[in-house]
Amino acid sequence: MKLNQRYQQKLRTRTTLIQSALKLMGEDKSLGSLSLREVAGEAGIVPAAFYRHFKDIEELGLALVDDMSVKLRVILRDARKKGAYKTALQVSISLFFNYVKSNRLLFRFITREQVGGSKRIRQAIRNEMSFIASELASDMKRPGMPYSKLEFISEFIVTTAFSIAGNYLDCDPKDLEAERKLKMKSINQLRLIFKGALGGKKRAFRLQV
Repeated sequence: MKLNQRYQQKLRTRTTLIQSALKLMGEDKSLGSLSLREVAGEAGIVPAAFYRHFKDIEELGLALVDDMSVKLRVILRDARKKGAYKTALQVSISLFFNYVKSNRLLFRFITREQVGGSKRIRQAIRNEMSFIASELASDMKRPGMPYSKLEFISEFIVTTAFSIAGNYLDCDPKDLEAERKLKMKSINQLRLIFKGALGGKKRAFRLQV
């Protein structure tokens, strides 16, 4: 029982460190601008205790990337189980942007670090985007459609969605009309991707982004 309690406490402290880092970065600070001592202080622990959870600030950043991917992929899998792939594209876009909006600081971190100073974190973000794209490609399998083509379409979709996420976060949270217009713009862009990738054929896929 005590062992389980210690494990639960360790998970809580680890989560607190991650949330503290996001809070300190806020809307515009990079991961590289944070110090280990600063993050530990915000989390309410001594700096030495930080090393029980992460080797350094970069490793904490990698945990943030993993956190983003795990949560997003769970949402997408649950949506598939509920038949979201049979719904309109509007629903799919809304699910993605709702996640972005409810995890604002996390996605601010992701959009910054895609071109940030850490090569490991940039590569980790690309890897996670590829995983999401691969799952999407598997769900879009259709007779007569080469899987390589589906992979290309999926990667393009995920890249576009993540790119637009930054613009979405720049919208005034109270300006629901601006958010709606950006969602519609996203839908139109994705439709063009399909049309171009399928050679202009009048064929539609229902998908989750």
